[in-house]
Amino acid sequence: MVSTPANTASAQEERTARALEALRTNAFQIASDGQDAWSVKNGGKSPYLVKREEGNWSCTCPDFTQRGPAIRCKHIEAVRLSIESESGATNLSASHKEKIMSNTSDNPSDRIRWELRQPLDMSRVKRRQAPGLGSVPYLEGYDVIQRANEIFSFVWSFDLLKEPMIMRWQKTQTYYSQQHRRKMPVLDDQGRPVMDDVGMVWVTGKVTAELDGKTVSHADVGRCIFSGDTPEALDMAVAGAATDCLKRCFRQFGEQFGNSLYDKEVAQTAGLETTGHSTGQPGGNGHTSAQVGGNGSTSPSRNAPAASRSPASNTLSIADAGKVVFTLKPKSRPELTGKTLAELQSLAPDILTWLANEYNATTETQAMKDAAQVLVTSKSRESKILSELGFAN
Repeated sequence: MVSTPANTASAQEERTARALEALRTNAFQIASDGQDAWSVKNGGKSPYLVKREEGNWSCTCPDFTQRGPAIRCKHIEAVRLSIESESGATNLSASHKEKIMSNTSDNPSDRIRWELRQPLDMSRVKRRQAPGLGSVPYLEGYDVIQRANEIFSFVWSFDLLKEPMIMRWQKTQTYYSQQHRRKMPVLDDQGRPVMDDVGMVWVTGKVTAELDGKTVSHADVGRCIFSGDTPEALDMAVAGAATDCLKRCFRQFGEQFGNSLYDKEVAQTAGLETTGHSTGQPGGNGHTSAQVGGNGSTSPSRNAPAASRSPASNTLSIADAGKVVFTLKPKSRPELTGKTLAELQSLAPDILTWLANEYNATTETQAMKDAAQVLVTSKSRESKILSELGFAN
């Protein structure tokens, strides 16, 4: 898309307005980080570094990286406005500032419409791996709920329209064979293909909010694939499907809830600066996946990666974490040695919890501990979402 002066001016005004709102509500924590350098922190997110060199501004946030320097991001604007306010040299006219501030306070419906029209803050976007699609951008469930609370002032609801639908089937475990250069079935001791119990949950729901004294509703379907035949696997899948449904319903309210992430051009780069936060959780584009499999574990290939090759926990997906091999040798449970962590999650969840929280890892076993933390944290997060949505744990 070719930017015109009018588009640039409009985009800049929007970011200036967002900076003013952040300053008004004390959403930003601005701290000096040396001469002509500031750190800007928004809630629990990592701070961004704003710099001014010979009158030129820069910021490390994704928005400025993609659109600067022609358009200053809200972090730069917050710093600039703070400095100019202190010196009394603000460039904003009183009428312009009053107009922006009134949009966020006078008429609730006007404020809601104004906020819904704002461009999506790309720092909210995460990425996850999608089978056959590389990585795709998405908004996390808690982020959508938090933004909805801010925009609609907690006056909204999410309702299920019918009971969750469940479909189950079996599929053959496979692994990629370098020798044959294709996927091959995993075989048991008798040479028979090892089968996985898998399934999918569908949830139909709607989101309702209030606008101009009337209720506005958007409905959609959420889904979540799961592995295994345990209550825990189904619980996580129901929670994942409900979260996916909630996000897809809110998406119909537009930009603030990730509708633009379905644009192929936007999807190519959105969230690339925040991939380190992705942990394979339910995504915004496409269905979600609950990685709990066969008898409460994933059903991994016997060629599962060793812990020493496991990536760090902040980039490790649930599926990969489940494939990491348990290399410790507990005297009371020697049969657990050599099992994957996904199998350990089913056979000895207390040992998995101990590994994640209490075990003092060495250099060789740190990756295994990281993977255990991914699995334990994922289970805790899904249980919390399940509880918040009104489902029994």
